[in-house]
Amino acid sequence: MVPETRLFRSSTERTAWSIAARHLACGQKDPVKMIVEAIEHERGRCVALFQAAGKADANIPGYLIDPDMDW
Repeated sequence: MVPETRLFRSSTERTAWSIAARHLACGQKDPVKMIVEAIEHERGRCVALFQAAGKADANIPGYLIDPDMDW
């Protein structure tokens, strides 16, 4: 039996390639902008998990939603 070959080892790697490809396709070469998008993407996933776990009663810390807020 031939072992399965996967292009990406994980969904994290797939997401990283997706973000990098979008930036590079637009001519963007600044890695900081790519990293910022990745962090914001992951923060959004965390907020969505909090909301899914807590339903309407989800008490999501404001600094998680917006780390730049004055808290």
